[in-house]
Amino acid sequence: MNKATEYMMTFLENNYMPLVNHHLNENDKVYLGEKDNRICRFCKKDETETTFDSVAHAIPEFVGNKKLIAYYECDVCNSKFSRLMESHMGNYMNLWHTLSQVRGKKKIPSFKTTQDKSRIDIGTENVKIEDHEGDSIFTIDEEKKTITITAKRRSYVPIAIHKTLTKMALTIMPEEDLEDFKTTMAWINEEDHKKSPHDLKVLPVLMSIAPGIKPFPFVSCMLFKRKENPTDSVPHMIFLLAYGNFAFQIFLPLCSQDQNLQGGEMKLTYIPTPIDMNGIRVTRKQLDMSSKEKVREDEESVVLQFESMEEQEIPKKEED
Repeated sequence: MNKATEYMMTFLENNYMPLVNHHLNENDKVYLGEKDNRICRFCKKDETETTFDSVAHAIPEFVGNKKLIAYYECDVCNSKFSRLMESHMGNYMNLWHTLSQVRGKKKIPSFKTTQDKSRIDIGTENVKIEDHEGDSIFTIDEEKKTITITAKRRSYVPIAIHKTLTKMALTIMPEEDLEDFKTTMAWINEEDHKKSPHDLKVLPVLMSIAPGIKPFPFVSCMLFKRKENPTDSVPHMIFLLAYGNFAFQIFLPLCSQDQNLQGGEMKLTYIPTPIDMNGIRVTRKQLDMSSKEKVREDEESVVLQFESMEEQEIPKKEED
Protein backbone atom coordinates (compact mmCIF):
# COMPACT_ATOMS: atom_id res chain seq x y z
CA MET A 1 0.00 0.00 0.00
CA ASN A 2 1.49 3.35 -1.04
CA LYS A 3 1.51 6.51 1.09
CA ALA A 4 -1.41 8.09 -0.77
CA THR A 5 -3.63 5.07 -0.11
CA GLU A 6 -2.51 4.96 3.52
CA TYR A 7 -3.46 8.62 3.91
CA MET A 8 -6.92 8.02 2.39
CA MET A 9 -7.49 5.03 4.68
CA THR A 10 -6.46 6.97 7.79
CA PHE A 11 -8.57 9.99 6.82
CA LEU A 12 -11.64 7.82 6.31
CA GLU A 13 -11.15 5.91 9.57
CA ASN A 14 -10.62 9.11 11.58
CA ASN A 15 -13.70 10.88 10.26
CA TYR A 16 -16.34 8.47 9.00
CA MET A 17 -18.19 5.27 9.72
CA PRO A 18 -19.79 3.17 6.97
CA LEU A 19 -23.57 3.63 6.85
CA VAL A 20 -24.78 1.78 3.72
CA ASN A 21 -23.02 -0.67 1.37
CA HIS A 22 -24.50 -2.21 -1.75
CA HIS A 23 -22.14 -4.37 -3.81
CA LEU A 24 -24.24 -5.76 -6.64
CA ASN A 25 -22.20 -8.88 -7.37
CA GLU A 26 -24.99 -11.40 -6.75
CA ASN A 27 -27.63 -12.62 -9.20
CA ASP A 28 -30.57 -11.78 -6.93
CA LYS A 29 -32.18 -8.37 -7.04
CA VAL A 30 -32.13 -6.15 -3.95
CA TYR A 31 -35.32 -4.26 -3.13
CA LEU A 32 -35.39 -1.12 -0.96
CA GLY A 33 -38.59 -0.39 0.95
CA GLU A 34 -41.86 -2.31 1.16
CA LYS A 35 -43.85 -3.52 -1.83
CA ASP A 36 -47.20 -2.87 -0.13
CA ASN A 37 -48.63 0.49 0.96
CA ARG A 38 -46.02 2.46 -0.93
CA ILE A 39 -45.25 6.12 -0.25
CA CYS A 40 -42.87 7.97 -2.57
CA ARG A 41 -39.77 9.11 -0.73
CA PHE A 42 -39.39 12.13 -3.00
CA CYS A 43 -42.90 13.61 -3.28
CA LYS A 44 -44.56 11.93 -0.25
CA LYS A 45 -47.57 10.76 -2.29
CA ASP A 46 -49.07 7.33 -1.69
CA GLU A 47 -50.79 4.81 -3.98
CA THR A 48 -54.08 6.74 -3.84
CA GLU A 49 -52.39 9.85 -5.26
CA THR A 50 -49.82 8.49 -7.74
CA THR A 51 -48.73 5.26 -9.43
CA PHE A 52 -45.84 2.88 -8.85
CA ASP A 53 -46.03 0.80 -12.04
CA SER A 54 -42.49 1.40 -13.36
CA VAL A 55 -39.39 -0.34 -12.04
CA ALA A 56 -37.48 2.40 -10.22
CA HIS A 57 -33.75 1.70 -10.19
CA ALA A 58 -32.08 3.10 -7.08
CA ILE A 59 -28.94 3.57 -9.16
CA PRO A 60 -29.68 4.41 -12.84
CA GLU A 61 -29.54 1.67 -15.45
CA PHE A 62 -27.12 3.68 -17.61
CA VAL A 63 -24.28 2.85 -15.19
CA GLY A 64 -25.09 -0.86 -15.40
CA ASN A 65 -27.46 -1.33 -12.44
CA LYS A 66 -30.11 -3.99 -13.02
CA LYS A 67 -30.39 -5.26 -9.45
CA LEU A 68 -30.93 -2.47 -6.91
CA ILE A 69 -34.62 -1.47 -7.03
CA ALA A 70 -36.48 1.12 -4.95
CA TYR A 71 -40.10 0.47 -4.07
CA TYR A 72 -40.47 4.01 -2.72
CA GLU A 73 -40.13 6.02 -5.94
CA CYS A 74 -43.29 6.80 -7.88
CA ASP A 75 -43.64 6.90 -11.66
CA VAL A 76 -43.91 10.70 -11.81
CA CYS A 77 -40.70 11.27 -9.83
CA ASN A 78 -38.93 8.50 -11.72
CA SER A 79 -39.74 10.16 -15.04
CA LYS A 80 -38.88 13.65 -13.75
CA PHE A 81 -35.46 12.66 -12.42
CA SER A 82 -34.64 10.86 -15.66
CA ARG A 83 -35.55 13.92 -17.73
CA LEU A 84 -34.11 16.70 -15.55
CA MET A 85 -30.99 15.05 -14.19
CA GLU A 86 -29.96 11.57 -15.28
CA SER A 87 -29.98 12.33 -19.01
CA HIS A 88 -27.31 14.99 -18.38
CA MET A 89 -24.96 12.54 -16.69
CA GLY A 90 -25.66 10.10 -19.52
CA ASN A 91 -24.56 12.73 -22.05
CA TYR A 92 -21.47 13.59 -20.00
CA MET A 93 -20.36 9.93 -19.77
CA ASN A 94 -21.55 8.72 -23.18
CA LEU A 95 -18.14 8.42 -24.88
CA TRP A 96 -16.58 6.82 -21.79
CA HIS A 97 -19.45 4.37 -21.38
CA THR A 98 -19.22 3.31 -25.01
CA LEU A 99 -15.48 2.69 -24.94
CA SER A 100 -15.60 1.04 -21.49
CA GLN A 101 -18.52 -1.14 -22.58
CA VAL A 102 -20.84 -0.14 -19.75
CA ARG A 103 -24.12 -1.85 -20.54
CA GLY A 104 -27.09 0.49 -20.15
CA LYS A 105 -30.81 -0.22 -20.22
CA LYS A 106 -30.67 -2.56 -23.22
CA LYS A 107 -27.12 -2.61 -24.55
CA ILE A 108 -23.76 -0.86 -24.61
CA PRO A 109 -24.61 2.66 -25.81
CA SER A 110 -23.39 3.84 -29.19
CA PHE A 111 -21.56 7.13 -29.35
CA LYS A 112 -22.56 9.62 -32.05
CA THR A 113 -21.02 13.02 -32.62
CA THR A 114 -23.05 16.18 -32.35
CA GLN A 115 -23.07 16.30 -36.18
CA ASP A 116 -24.51 12.74 -36.27
CA LYS A 117 -21.89 11.60 -38.79
CA SER A 118 -18.97 9.88 -37.08
CA ARG A 119 -19.88 7.23 -34.52
CA ILE A 120 -18.66 4.31 -32.42
CA ASP A 121 -20.58 1.06 -31.99
CA ILE A 122 -19.57 -1.85 -29.78
CA GLY A 123 -20.70 -5.25 -31.04
CA THR A 124 -20.32 -8.69 -29.52
CA GLU A 125 -17.07 -9.31 -31.38
CA ASN A 126 -15.66 -5.97 -32.48
CA VAL A 127 -15.56 -2.20 -32.22
CA LYS A 128 -16.86 -0.32 -35.24
CA ILE A 129 -15.71 3.28 -35.73
CA GLU A 130 -17.16 5.37 -38.54
CA ASP A 131 -14.94 8.40 -39.11
CA HIS A 132 -16.20 10.99 -41.60
CA GLU A 133 -14.23 13.81 -43.17
CA GLY A 134 -15.14 17.09 -41.54
CA ASP A 135 -16.32 15.24 -38.45
CA SER A 136 -13.25 13.16 -37.65
CA ILE A 137 -12.94 11.81 -34.11
CA PHE A 138 -9.79 9.69 -34.05
CA THR A 139 -6.08 9.74 -34.83
CA ILE A 140 -3.65 6.82 -34.89
CA ASP A 141 -0.05 6.91 -33.67
CA GLU A 142 1.47 3.71 -35.07
CA GLU A 143 4.81 4.31 -33.35
CA LYS A 144 3.28 4.63 -29.87
CA LYS A 145 0.51 2.15 -30.74
CA THR A 146 -2.24 4.47 -29.57
CA ILE A 147 -5.59 5.59 -30.88
CA THR A 148 -6.78 8.96 -29.62
CA ILE A 149 -10.50 9.58 -29.83
CA THR A 150 -11.50 13.22 -29.47
CA ALA A 151 -15.15 14.15 -29.64
CA LYS A 152 -17.64 16.68 -28.37
CA ARG A 153 -20.24 15.75 -25.79
CA ARG A 154 -23.90 16.45 -26.29
CA SER A 155 -25.13 19.29 -24.10
CA TYR A 156 -25.44 18.90 -20.35
CA VAL A 157 -25.96 21.02 -17.24
CA PRO A 158 -23.25 20.40 -14.60
CA ILE A 159 -25.49 20.85 -11.56
CA ALA A 160 -27.84 18.20 -12.94
CA ILE A 161 -24.97 15.70 -12.77
CA HIS A 162 -24.33 16.49 -9.11
CA LYS A 163 -28.05 16.22 -8.41
CA THR A 164 -28.08 12.81 -10.10
CA LEU A 165 -25.41 11.54 -7.72
CA THR A 166 -27.14 13.21 -4.76
CA LYS A 167 -30.42 11.55 -5.68
CA MET A 168 -28.70 8.14 -5.72
CA ALA A 169 -27.40 8.81 -2.20
CA LEU A 170 -30.82 9.89 -0.94
CA THR A 171 -32.37 6.77 -2.46
CA ILE A 172 -30.15 4.32 -0.58
CA MET A 173 -30.10 6.37 2.65
CA PRO A 174 -31.82 4.87 5.72
CA GLU A 175 -35.18 6.49 6.46
CA GLU A 176 -34.08 7.78 9.85
CA ASP A 177 -31.25 9.84 8.33
CA LEU A 178 -33.45 11.66 5.80
CA GLU A 179 -34.55 14.16 8.45
CA ASP A 180 -31.16 15.90 8.09
CA PHE A 181 -31.63 16.26 4.32
CA LYS A 182 -35.05 17.91 3.91
CA THR A 183 -33.50 20.90 2.12
CA THR A 184 -31.39 18.58 -0.04
CA MET A 185 -34.53 16.68 -1.01
CA ALA A 186 -36.28 19.91 -2.02
CA TRP A 187 -33.18 20.92 -4.00
CA ILE A 188 -33.15 17.81 -6.20
CA ASN A 189 -36.90 18.19 -6.75
CA GLU A 190 -36.55 21.66 -8.32
CA GLU A 191 -38.01 21.80 -11.81
CA ASP A 192 -35.81 24.73 -12.86
CA HIS A 193 -32.18 24.76 -11.65
CA LYS A 194 -31.84 28.48 -12.32
CA LYS A 195 -34.78 29.41 -10.06
CA SER A 196 -33.30 27.65 -7.05
CA PRO A 197 -33.11 29.67 -3.82
CA HIS A 198 -29.78 27.97 -3.15
CA ASP A 199 -26.65 29.42 -4.69
CA LEU A 200 -24.01 26.75 -4.15
CA LYS A 201 -20.72 28.24 -5.28
CA VAL A 202 -18.77 24.96 -5.50
CA LEU A 203 -20.07 21.41 -5.88
CA PRO A 204 -17.04 19.14 -6.16
CA VAL A 205 -17.28 15.71 -7.77
CA LEU A 206 -14.19 13.57 -7.23
CA MET A 207 -13.84 11.30 -10.26
CA SER A 208 -11.46 8.36 -10.62
CA ILE A 209 -10.72 6.53 -13.87
CA ALA A 210 -8.97 3.16 -13.59
CA PRO A 211 -7.27 1.36 -16.49
CA GLY A 212 -7.99 -2.14 -17.72
CA ILE A 213 -11.11 -4.14 -18.48
CA LYS A 214 -13.78 -3.28 -15.92
CA PRO A 215 -11.61 -3.05 -12.78
CA PHE A 216 -14.90 -2.44 -10.94
CA PRO A 217 -16.67 -5.54 -12.29
CA PHE A 218 -20.02 -4.75 -10.65
CA VAL A 219 -21.86 -1.66 -9.44
CA SER A 220 -21.07 -0.58 -5.88
CA CYS A 221 -22.57 2.32 -3.95
CA MET A 222 -21.70 3.37 -0.41
CA LEU A 223 -22.66 6.02 2.11
CA PHE A 224 -20.36 7.15 4.93
CA LYS A 225 -21.56 9.16 7.93
CA ARG A 226 -19.41 11.53 9.96
CA LYS A 227 -18.30 10.24 13.36
CA GLU A 228 -19.36 12.09 16.50
CA ASN A 229 -15.81 13.31 17.11
CA PRO A 230 -14.11 13.54 13.73
CA THR A 231 -10.45 14.50 13.44
CA ASP A 232 -11.06 16.94 10.59
CA SER A 233 -13.72 19.44 9.50
CA VAL A 234 -15.66 17.20 7.14
CA PRO A 235 -19.21 17.13 5.73
CA HIS A 236 -21.83 15.02 7.48
CA MET A 237 -22.23 12.45 4.73
CA ILE A 238 -20.30 11.35 1.64
CA PHE A 239 -21.34 9.02 -1.19
CA LEU A 240 -19.31 6.74 -3.46
CA LEU A 241 -20.43 5.16 -6.73
CA ALA A 242 -18.11 2.72 -8.54
CA TYR A 243 -18.69 0.75 -11.75
CA GLY A 244 -16.74 -0.33 -14.83
CA ASN A 245 -13.68 1.91 -14.98
CA PHE A 246 -15.14 4.75 -12.94
CA ALA A 247 -15.70 5.97 -9.41
CA PHE A 248 -17.55 9.12 -8.37
CA GLN A 249 -17.55 10.67 -4.94
CA ILE A 250 -19.56 13.61 -3.55
CA PHE A 251 -20.55 15.12 -0.25
CA LEU A 252 -24.27 15.67 0.20
CA PRO A 253 -25.01 19.43 0.20
CA LEU A 254 -27.53 21.41 2.23
CA CYS A 255 -27.46 19.05 5.19
CA SER A 256 -28.80 20.52 8.44
CA GLN A 257 -25.87 18.93 10.29
CA ASP A 258 -23.43 21.02 8.23
CA GLN A 259 -24.85 24.46 8.99
CA ASN A 260 -21.81 25.43 11.05
CA LEU A 261 -19.40 24.40 8.31
CA GLN A 262 -18.41 26.81 5.56
CA GLY A 263 -17.84 25.26 2.12
CA GLY A 264 -14.21 26.35 2.00
CA GLU A 265 -13.49 24.79 5.38
CA MET A 266 -14.76 21.33 4.52
CA LYS A 267 -12.02 18.81 3.95
CA LEU A 268 -12.47 16.14 1.30
CA THR A 269 -10.31 13.34 0.04
CA TYR A 270 -10.81 10.29 -2.15
CA ILE A 271 -12.38 7.20 -0.61
CA PRO A 272 -9.99 4.26 -1.10
CA THR A 273 -11.25 1.35 -3.21
CA PRO A 274 -9.88 -2.18 -3.78
CA ILE A 275 -7.97 -1.00 -6.84
CA ASP A 276 -6.10 1.50 -4.65
CA MET A 277 -5.14 -1.38 -2.32
CA ASN A 278 -3.81 -3.30 -5.31
CA GLY A 279 -1.54 -0.44 -6.33
CA ILE A 280 -3.25 0.24 -9.68
CA ARG A 281 -2.48 3.71 -11.01
CA VAL A 282 -5.68 5.72 -11.21
CA THR A 283 -6.38 8.98 -13.02
CA ARG A 284 -8.16 11.38 -10.68
CA LYS A 285 -10.10 14.51 -11.53
CA GLN A 286 -11.83 17.03 -9.29
CA LEU A 287 -14.78 18.43 -11.18
CA ASP A 288 -16.87 21.43 -10.16
CA MET A 289 -20.51 20.69 -11.02
CA SER A 290 -22.09 23.82 -9.56
CA SER A 291 -22.90 25.61 -12.83
CA LYS A 292 -26.56 25.90 -13.84
CA GLU A 293 -25.70 26.87 -17.41
CA LYS A 294 -25.98 24.40 -20.28
CA VAL A 295 -22.56 23.30 -21.59
CA ARG A 296 -22.36 22.77 -25.33
CA GLU A 297 -19.56 21.45 -27.55
CA ASP A 298 -17.57 20.22 -24.53
CA GLU A 299 -14.61 18.21 -25.85
CA GLU A 300 -13.26 14.98 -24.35
CA SER A 301 -10.24 12.89 -25.40
CA VAL A 302 -9.63 9.22 -24.67
CA VAL A 303 -6.38 7.39 -25.51
CA LEU A 304 -6.52 3.66 -26.27
CA GLN A 305 -3.59 1.26 -26.61
CA PHE A 306 -3.38 -1.47 -29.26
CA GLU A 307 -0.92 -4.32 -29.85
CA SER A 308 -1.07 -4.60 -33.62
CA MET A 309 -2.97 -3.25 -36.59
CA GLU A 310 -3.69 -4.67 -40.00
CA GLU A 311 -5.45 -3.12 -42.93
CA GLN A 312 -8.46 -4.95 -44.32
CA GLU A 313 -10.54 -4.32 -47.37
CA ILE A 314 -14.15 -3.47 -46.64
CA PRO A 315 -16.50 -5.60 -48.74
CA LYS A 316 -18.53 -3.58 -51.21
CA LYS A 317 -22.28 -3.56 -50.72
CA GLU A 318 -24.20 -5.25 -53.45
CA GLU A 319 -26.19 -2.84 -55.57
CA ASP A 320 -29.90 -3.39 -56.00
